[in-house]
Amino acid sequence: GHGPLPQIKEEMQDAKQCTELCKGNSKCGQAIFSFGNKGCYLFEKATSKLGEQPSQGTTFQGAFCGAAIDEPRLWSLRNAAEREQVQREWTKAEDRAKALLTKLSLEDKVVLLHGQNEKYPNDRRAFAGLINASKAGGHHGIRPLGMNDGPQGFNHYQDKLANTTTQFPCLLALAASFDPGAVWQYAVAVADEFVTKGSNVLLGPDIEVTRAPLTGRSFESLSGEDPFLGSSLVEPYVKAVQARGIIATVKHWLDNNQEIYRQTMTSVVGERAQHEIYMPPFKAAFDAGAGAVMCAYNKVNGRHACENKHLLKTLLREEIGFRGFVVSDWGATHDAVRSAEAGLDIEMQGGVDDEFHKLSKLAKAGDVSEETIDEMAGHVLAAMYAAGQFDGRFPTPRLDWTPPTDPSQMTYLPPSYNVKASSDAHRAIAQQAVVNGAVLLKNKGGTLPLATAGKKITLVGKYCDQVTDKSYGQGDVFSGGGSGYVKTQMVVTPLQGLKDRIQDAASLTMGVDASAAKDADVAVVCAAAHSEEGWDRKKYELPEAAELVRALRKQSGTQQIIVLAVVPGAVTTEWLAEADAALLLFMPGERVGPAVAELITGDASPGGRLPISLPSIDEKRFTSKQYPGECPPPHYWCDKMVANFSEGVLVGYRWNDAKGVPSAFPFGFGL
Repeated sequence: GHGPLPQIKEEMQDAKQCTELCKGNSKCGQAIFSFGNKGCYLFEKATSKLGEQPSQGTTFQGAFCGAAIDEPRLWSLRNAAEREQVQREWTKAEDRAKALLTKLSLEDKVVLLHGQNEKYPNDRRAFAGLINASKAGGHHGIRPLGMNDGPQGFNHYQDKLANTTTQFPCLLALAASFDPGAVWQYAVAVADEFVTKGSNVLLGPDIEVTRAPLTGRSFESLSGEDPFLGSSLVEPYVKAVQARGIIATVKHWLDNNQEIYRQTMTSVVGERAQHEIYMPPFKAAFDAGAGAVMCAYNKVNGRHACENKHLLKTLLREEIGFRGFVVSDWGATHDAVRSAEAGLDIEMQGGVDDEFHKLSKLAKAGDVSEETIDEMAGHVLAAMYAAGQFDGRFPTPRLDWTPPTDPSQMTYLPPSYNVKASSDAHRAIAQQAVVNGAVLLKNKGGTLPLATAGKKITLVGKYCDQVTDKSYGQGDVFSGGGSGYVKTQMVVTPLQGLKDRIQDAASLTMGVDASAAKDADVAVVCAAAHSEEGWDRKKYELPEAAELVRALRKQSGTQQIIVLAVVPGAVTTEWLAEADAALLLFMPGERVGPAVAELITGDASPGGRLPISLPSIDEKRFTSKQYPGECPPPHYWCDKMVANFSEGVLVGYRWNDAKGVPSAFPFGFGL
């Protein structure tokens, strides 16, 4: 039949013997060896069902045999088995958390539920947020939770610490790779820097599905515009991070799809769109074991996300089974009672005037039940247990040091915070991530790879050798602004990268306008768009690109023109027609120069596909009620903006398909 073969009663000493037994049986398709009872179980077809739940500590090893292996089914079985294992680990973690809660006082529990942000010794130790949980009965082994941005590298927030961590490419560049293996490598490197810096809660990854292409944080999304892509890529990211004892905090739950007036605007979203578009990447993250989720600033259907019971309990816990803790975005908590009752567990960033400082008094007054406090604290402790933080998987954070002599300072650096975490190995991973996510939009006549021998090559545009721009509020030319930005002086520009690699050209020069390339055989145009947290972009155009390409083509009809487009998200491509080749790079970070040099010379091949659609110039995707939203006349922007997601599930390429409106370059495109 399709179940077990006739039982074999002899004991096996190891899994190898069991596998050999299966290989010698013509009917055997799978062998599973139990280290608990030395039992060897043979199956005709692949299965993940082992009968009763194994006892604590029991482990298994399986092997697939037979001539016709159904590989997709095997992957499905593997994924199912891993999800089941994650749930078993959560059950153990919750049991341990419940046992510890019985030993804690009310005040001990409340310490776990809000950050500290006062003067030393109650400062946040330079982290984005700190829960000094050791106050909650330190003899019980509860570790501090040092929370830090971000998913694209460790943000140290201070100029004097520039260069100590790696400025990796943005998560949208990672999404463009469509490669879970590349995501794993990237996340391992980021996690390694977090361990070195002593931060055991990573505030990321961002996995919102991009609804509005102009949103200011589109470059931070690991999902791009597709929930299946996000679901496929968030799993390896979360697993790599949590394997190091770091709690991954996926964000932002939910419907945080634009930055403008994000703290007060309302997203009006239907249930079908929630379940089919916006929730699936979060579900995948939780299936992979993510220990935390961050609730968003915005309101959803009229109620703030961090005090929205439908979001935090019905959808999050009841429907998709989240078992970790919910932490607010910084300053997103408005009322202690409403948030606690709705399902918020931790308020950030804390301070003397935060809401959750009130929880002890509220509980004693009966306004918040102690059962609710227990549930909240239990979620925090369970996440710590699930990440192995009680079992030594993450080094003990050091918070006990002598502070500087100036007592007026609000924050002091932990000893590990000064340590250099970046390395040549991490920079190599960052560089490969740029290559993996680079999208080749055009390559007329095999322009790339470029034959450089004897050629006069000129780079055109200020961003070929410029890293900062005074017009930016946050971030730099090659990295978007905001909490995910990593300040560094290690950026290698495209000009420097090409100079380091190309040795056989007749000349390699640069100028800011087309005149510099008057006599060149090849012109490489560097154009960049910018975006940052807190604001949406106003337009899709790639600044200077059309003007530079047009001027170059007017100057010469035979010159080869290559465009390097550095972008945070969707742009229009009116500049492409007169160019010979174009590479699109999503905010590539500090290794942009060496990666560009590899791509142009052919030492590496662009591996990217568009994780978002590029719109045609005249595309009209939204009504004003849909995006940016509706305000009382005559205002265009207002703090009470209401964005109606009335397009439902028609997000990204789904809208183009349903409406019969082709994009300039569709989702998934890449030569």
